[in-house]
Amino acid sequence: MPIVINQLSHTYLPGSALAYPALSNIDLTIQDGEFLGVIGHTGSGKSTMIQHLNGLLLPTGGTVTVDGLDTNEKKLRKKIRSLVGMVFQYPEYQLFEETVEKDVSFGPKNMGLPEGEIRERALEALTLVGLPPEQFCEKSPFELSGGEKRRAALAGILAMRPKYLVLDEPMAGLDPRGRAEILSLIESLRERNHTGIVMVSHSMDDVAMYADRIAVLNNGTLAMIDTPEAVFSRSEELLNMGLNLPQATRLVRALRERGVKIERDYYRMDELKHELIGRWKHVR
Repeated sequence: MPIVINQLSHTYLPGSALAYPALSNIDLTIQDGEFLGVIGHTGSGKSTMIQHLNGLLLPTGGTVTVDGLDTNEKKLRKKIRSLVGMVFQYPEYQLFEETVEKDVSFGPKNMGLPEGEIRERALEALTLVGLPPEQFCEKSPFELSGGEKRRAALAGILAMRPKYLVLDEPMAGLDPRGRAEILSLIESLRERNHTGIVMVSHSMDDVAMYADRIAVLNNGTLAMIDTPEAVFSRSEELLNMGLNLPQATRLVRALRERGVKIERDYYRMDELKHELIGRWKHVR
């Protein structure tokens, strides 16, 4: 069953002089196994929305249900949080145990699982994220590189075997190689385990490359929800919202301004590269 967001509204400090409406009447269904990209300018409501997906924040209006379980029901939240794993920006700052294995085991331990299953899940998760247990189990998290810390933090969520993985800017602060490694890992998890992915990102190229659909938030409302091709075809609207465009889309616009005739719109560099190389070979 999917995650269903129905008329979701959220106001911070309701009833006070500082009340701030962050979300208004969001309707969105996230399907099993889907990769949903979430974009929007700073303050558009992205982080507020995703924190409703496992009950970290509760609606002040509307509902959020996960596999039919309503986040407003207090007795259901533990189950909901086992279904929806949340990875915050710079998750390595959440590492705190003496060893990597203890850190990765923290979530399963809190779930009340037997010791044998806790260890099994920790070793499996470390293997999944590319940190061989025999090399990393006994290491201190603080000895790891930036990319390794990010992987260890992700392993801690995966050890709980969530059905959905929600990521808030998971590549923030990483170099290009680290970004590519984390994105490849996320996509492989989706393919291997049919894990649903919800990823907030400021990188239009990342969501263009990996997302099945993109949700565009603007001033607390859902401005668009569609495929990457359909969303990025509305480039003027996105620019008016203060958003950037994928590199391929920007390049096509620049080429057209210089008189180069390109029939279709592109939002992925690999596809545009294929088009341009084909033209170059034809000219030769």
